Amino acid sequence: MRRPIAAVATAVALLLTTPLAANASVTPSAAQSDRKIRMLDFNFAGNGFNKGSTGAPVDDAVAKISEQKPEIIGLNEMCYTQWVALRDRLKAKPGYEGLSEQVVVTNYKIPNCYDPVVNPDGWYVMGLLSKHPSQRVMFGDTPYLDLGYHYRERYRKLVCGDVAVPDAAVVRACVTHTEVPLVIINETSFPNNPDITKDPFYGRSINYAQAKLIADTITPMARRMPVALLGDLNELPFLPSLDLFYAKCDGRGVFDEVDGEDPRWRGNIRRWVLGIEDCPHRQGEWTMGADGLPDDYNRPYQSNRKIDFIFVDHRHFKVDAGSGWVISTPHSDHRIVVGEVTLRH
Repeated sequence: MRRPIAAVATAVALLLTTPLAANASVTPSAAQSDRKIRMLDFNFAGNGFNKGSTGAPVDDAVAKISEQKPEIIGLNEMCYTQWVALRDRLKAKPGYEGLSEQVVVTNYKIPNCYDPVVNPDGWYVMGLLSKHPSQRVMFGDTPYLDLGYHYRERYRKLVCGDVAVPDAAVVRACVTHTEVPLVIINETSFPNNPDITKDPFYGRSINYAQAKLIADTITPMARRMPVALLGDLNELPFLPSLDLFYAKCDGRGVFDEVDGEDPRWRGNIRRWVLGIEDCPHRQGEWTMGADGLPDDYNRPYQSNRKIDFIFVDHRHFKVDAGSGWVISTPHSDHRIVVGEVTLRH
């Protein structure tokens, strides 16, 4: 069940005021300098799309990850059997022998995920993989942040790891997957849940509420260390919940998205029924849909759309015109997002 807001607030406050053991045990190199760091995010769609298969979908993902050579990897929507298979096969690839993981359960008793040995409880999971050693970030006494509002019994979470990037700083990499938004223009569309209707802290949808909790949690972290957020945010880049992350285009956040400097979006502005975003820094190549569908945000569920992101804080990272790109795969209804950014000294 949903953790009370007071408990979440207490956990976040403890996290922000108490030094983490991870920071003490993972020490950056003394000879720090600007360096490129590559990240990858992928919604694997392991249940509905891939029916729990640990064969071709896993092999394809491993091949594409190893080809792109990311140091930090965020993964969503995987049966735990698929996670184990991908992790172990990736470890066999050059450069990934020392792979570290931070994985959390997001749902239970998924029939396609059941395996009597590897996954007897039918876990559905998401998490972080890294080429380098990582330490799990604790939120109070919990190794993840519960985002609340378990609509349709989906346990949305934020999991973070402090990744010891060689010859650079420790990077706090976080992975999340927020809920599909309710109809934003209709504030009466909430489920029959008094926590939503009576709670003034949260916004107009479950998605907005979860995004706000994430932003309130990770934004202060970026004052003292590099922070990256990877995941499926289930929201178009120029809509209200993403205001909480973007530093540009009337955003209130401290992050840049890896595709935000791509010159393809200058003059190629999407329009949608809820408004017009005329800033190219909040666009980006589509990440969900299918080849051949229109890129028409007036029809968000009959077109291609960008809902998967890699955000990096602008104090510690630099994004340029070539920092973000996507890769298609036949084994998911999402595309793979890749970002290569400069980690400042």
